[in-house]
Amino acid sequence: MKARQIYLIILLFYCSFSRIFVFAQQNAIRIELGPSSIPAGKPYTITVVITGSEQREYDRFPDIMGMSRRGTTTTTSSTTVGNRTEIVQRITQNYIPNQPGNYAVTPFTMNVNGQTVQSMGGIVIVTDALAKETVSEEEEEAVEPAPADAKASAFLLLSSNRSQVYAGEGFNLSLGFFVADDNPLEMGFYALNLQLGAILKQIRPANCWEENFGIRGEPQVFETTINGRKYTEYRLFQAVYFPLNTEPIQFPAVSLKMSVNDEKLKKQTFLTFHSKPLVIRPVPLPQDARRNQAVTGEYSVREQLSTRVVQTGKTIQYKITINGIGNLTPILIPTPENDNFFDFYPPTIQQSITRRRSRVSGEKTFTFQIIPKQAGNFPLSMYFRWIFFNPRTGRYVNWQSNVVLKSQGEKITNTDSDALAGSLFSNLENLDSTKPFVNVQHTILSLANGILAIMALGMVYIFIRGKRG
Repeated sequence: MKARQIYLIILLFYCSFSRIFVFAQQNAIRIELGPSSIPAGKPYTITVVITGSEQREYDRFPDIMGMSRRGTTTTTSSTTVGNRTEIVQRITQNYIPNQPGNYAVTPFTMNVNGQTVQSMGGIVIVTDALAKETVSEEEEEAVEPAPADAKASAFLLLSSNRSQVYAGEGFNLSLGFFVADDNPLEMGFYALNLQLGAILKQIRPANCWEENFGIRGEPQVFETTINGRKYTEYRLFQAVYFPLNTEPIQFPAVSLKMSVNDEKLKKQTFLTFHSKPLVIRPVPLPQDARRNQAVTGEYSVREQLSTRVVQTGKTIQYKITINGIGNLTPILIPTPENDNFFDFYPPTIQQSITRRRSRVSGEKTFTFQIIPKQAGNFPLSMYFRWIFFNPRTGRYVNWQSNVVLKSQGEKITNTDSDALAGSLFSNLENLDSTKPFVNVQHTILSLANGILAIMALGMVYIFIRGKRG
């Protein structure tokens, strides 16, 4: 009996340790609250941070008494080295305080990707000082025209901010259910997830790249005014699409069934609302010899060297950062071929994408490792060039590096042994990228769970044997 008790204590200790270890390894979701003091006019934020997963499913952010919601912003950041990619997602809910004062953010929980995440809340102090006035993206955007059925007390609207775009240029698509504030009917969503799944199968185009705003669970709620009448929009879906070719993009009419509570008959009835079909027409890019190599977007480029002068045979970092509005995913700066002057190594790629309002913007950085073999001043424009099409100006931009790399020292004929010894890029060109990536952390967790299961079976065996004895 004493041996069984000792074994049980050991097993319980191991179980507790294993659960803590697994929780610590898998605790990749957290909630970040905004600053505890903000000036009047500046939004307060609550952010959900998801690390190591492309999945982005979450329920409704909490209400804050005395503050109104003002849209959600999602940002996805990734770092790629070879065939490894690390992903961090941030979903931010904005709140606007009604007036200066103290506001309480009560403790709350959210379900994110199937996990329950908790925040202890806090106090937000809104001071009388006004935030500096800036023109936001919301103010810059043109207001979409009111739909033909805007006179109705409630309607379903599938809308886009553009009817014609260049191939590769983004357009916003949103599906919203609008209810007038003076609507006499008491309506509710009926089997929304099931209906929305069927709707998305109908409206998602096959010839577009999608940047989804990640509306899941409950709709996002916005207050709006159409033709002087106040409405509440329940936004069910939103994404920015980038056409991959010039084929017309057809969005069919879709329907949404809503439940209606009839107080007179004291029973539940249903009303079905229908949207109108929509067509987006992509147009080809203007003729150019390099048209097939060009990406579409409003971009700017920055360059940076890690040092002003480098010794031959030593590594220098060269960064190219592209930022702006558009689809950053297909942007690629190729690695130049090695020659008598330099050895080049594939870049580390960092990408951050922000989805806000009806725009997708972001930043993408390529960090190259370069080893000079000869002394001199070398313009990198011979090695790094890129072309893109700016849809706002309607012109191609042929970018080339403006950096001059300065090196000094003796001529080097072999750079394999010293410059990158012990580096992440050491012998990178000889690595086989076709071999499957082994997730060491996942393997350790699987082994730990296997040992835990064996010990549990051993405990059951000892207890059964003890009872028989």
